[in-house]
Amino acid sequence: MLVGIVSLFRAYAAFNFPLTLDEAYYWTWSLHPSFGYTDHPPMVAWLISLGARFGHTYGAVRLPFVLAEALAALAAGMAAKILTGSSCAGAYAAIVFALIPQTKLEFAECIPDGAYITSWAVALWAAAALGRRTSPQATLALGAALAACIYSRTFGWALVFGIAVWAIVTRRDLLRPVAAACAIAVVAYVPFLLWNASVGWETFAFEFVHRQTITFDFGMLLNVVTLRTLLYGLLIVGLTWFVALRRSPILPLVAWTALPLPIILFALSFTTQTETYWILGPAASLAIGCGAVLARTTVPGRSVALTILGIGAVAASVPAIFLALPESAQATAFHAAPSLRRQFSSGMYAYRPLADDLRADAARGVTIYTDRYETSAELLWYGIPSYIIVQRGQLAQWMRWYRPATVPQHAELVLPGTNTGAAFDLPPYLYTAYTHVGVTRRLDYRFAGEPEGTFYVTPLDDALPASRWVLPGI
Repeated sequence: MLVGIVSLFRAYAAFNFPLTLDEAYYWTWSLHPSFGYTDHPPMVAWLISLGARFGHTYGAVRLPFVLAEALAALAAGMAAKILTGSSCAGAYAAIVFALIPQTKLEFAECIPDGAYITSWAVALWAAAALGRRTSPQATLALGAALAACIYSRTFGWALVFGIAVWAIVTRRDLLRPVAAACAIAVVAYVPFLLWNASVGWETFAFEFVHRQTITFDFGMLLNVVTLRTLLYGLLIVGLTWFVALRRSPILPLVAWTALPLPIILFALSFTTQTETYWILGPAASLAIGCGAVLARTTVPGRSVALTILGIGAVAASVPAIFLALPESAQATAFHAAPSLRRQFSSGMYAYRPLADDLRADAARGVTIYTDRYETSAELLWYGIPSYIIVQRGQLAQWMRWYRPATVPQHAELVLPGTNTGAAFDLPPYLYTAYTHVGVTRRLDYRFAGEPEGTFYVTPLDDALPASRWVLPGI
C-alpha cells in the first residue's frame, strides 16, 4: 500500500511539473531512436519514447518512470523475501526502497536513474530466484535485467561484476547459469558498442573527457559534491556490513552488489567530481538487507528506523509536491512566507513563456540560436526549433539531427542569464559571422508573483561568407 501511495504522489508531481533541463535533453533523444547517444546508453530514450505514445505532456513521458520506480520497490521486496524466506523482510525491503530520499525519484524524472535503479532491483530479484531454483526462465530474466542495467548507465557494469563474483565466491553451483546471464548482457551490449565505434566512441569520450576531467588530485576530495558522495559511499559500506554481513542470515548477494561501485567511486574521487545519484543502484541492494534486519528488529527499533526514513522521504517529497502545485497556490504560499522562495525555486516555469515570446519571430523566418543543448531542448518541447552555436560536448549529436543547409540570414541568439540575472558576454565570433549584431533585449519572467528566469535575446542579421566556418554547429 505504501508503494502505491508514494507512486500516486510521484504521479501528481510528474503530471504537473514542467520538464527539467535534463529531462528535455533526454526527450530530444527519444525523437531519434538509436542504440547510443552522446553521454549515456539509450534506455532512458527508449522509455521516454514509450511514454510519448500517450501524448505530448509532462506526465505521459514520465509515466514509464513512475511505473518503473514502483516495480523497483516490488522487485526489491521480492528479492528480500526469497533470500530470507520471510514475507515481512520482503515488505520492509519494499518500504525502505520506496522511502529512499532522492528528489529526482520523487518527480519520477525521465532521466537514466529510473531505469538504472529499476533494472538493478529486478536483476537482484532474478538472481535471488535463480539461487533458489535454477531454470532457463530465471537465467534469461537475469540476463535481460543486467542488459537493461548496462543500457541505463555505464556504472551498471558494477552490478554485472558483483553478481558474477557472488556466484564465483559463494554460489559455485550457479556458475553456469550466471555465466549465461552475463553472456546475454554482453551480447546485448554489442549494438551499443557498434554505434559508438561508428561515431568515434562518442559516449566514452564524453563521459571520461568532456564531462569529467580525469586528473589525479587530492584536492578533489575538497569538492562539496564529491565529499557528499564519499560520505554516502561510506554510509553504504557501513550499512552493508551491518545488514548483510554482521550476523545470520548472511546475504552475500547484497554485499557483492552493494560494495563494488562505492569502492570504484572512492578511487574516482581522487581524479574527478563524483555524484551521489551514481550510487542509487547499491542503494537498491542495501534496501534488501535493511528489509531483512527490520524483519527481526524489535517493534520500537523498527519504529525508530522507519520514522527516520520517513522524515528523509518527506523532506525529499515536499519540494516535488510544492513545485507541482498550481501557480495560485504557490503564490499564496510565497505571500504568506516569502522565505519559501529561496527553498522552492526551479526556473522551469520560464521556458513556456520564453517559447511563446519567440514564436512570432520564428514564424516570420527568424532562426533561433542558443548556447546549450538544454535550452534548445526546452524550446523544442514547446515547439520552437533552434540551433546550438556554442561549442559543447553534445554539439556533434545535435548537429547530426539539426543543422541548417545554409547559414540563416536573420537569427536571434538566446542566452540564459547568470545566477544573478546578469548577461553573459556574447561570443566574439558573432561579429565575424554577421554584419549586424543588434542590441540585446532582456526578457524577465515571473511565476507565482516571484522571479522565475531571465534571458537575453540578441538579433543577428546579414550573414557573412565566413559564417559557415566560424559558427559552431553550423
